[in-house]
Amino acid sequence: MRDYPDLREILDHHSFLSLAQYQHHGKTSCLEHTLDVAEITFKAARKLHLDYISATRGALLHDFYLYDWHVNSPGLHGFKHPYIAKQNAERYFRLNRIERNIILRHMWPLTPIPPVYPESILVCLADKAAAISDYQKEFRKTILSMKPKSTSAIHRSL
Repeated sequence: MRDYPDLREILDHHSFLSLAQYQHHGKTSCLEHTLDVAEITFKAARKLHLDYISATRGALLHDFYLYDWHVNSPGLHGFKHPYIAKQNAERYFRLNRIERNIILRHMWPLTPIPPVYPESILVCLADKAAAISDYQKEFRKTILSMKPKSTSAIHRSL
């Protein structure tokens, strides 16, 4: 993705890189999650012959809300953060209509208005897939760290 100036503009921006400090899903940072969504989007959009630059830019900026929603949320984070992310993105970058729609509609169906463009639908789905992966990694670590009871302890508890 770094080979594309329109993507590098975001990838190298200090405010975008600051997403690393915000926890997102489980122990995954907002930056890690966003990069995962962007990678899925970039590959799929190219394969589907979509506007892969706009799709990937939208994916990179879909969670550009710049706060830790676990600690400092304006309330109803799931509903409000797309608007906050769009405002932040417009402060630093020039967005086209597809990129704006991606940012605003990536939370569908939680938010009631569906995405309009195929690129927006793709990012919406990539975001869900990445979120599941984020939590799955955390779940796997938790399960693997649990010590199984010995069979004798299990029999005693019966």
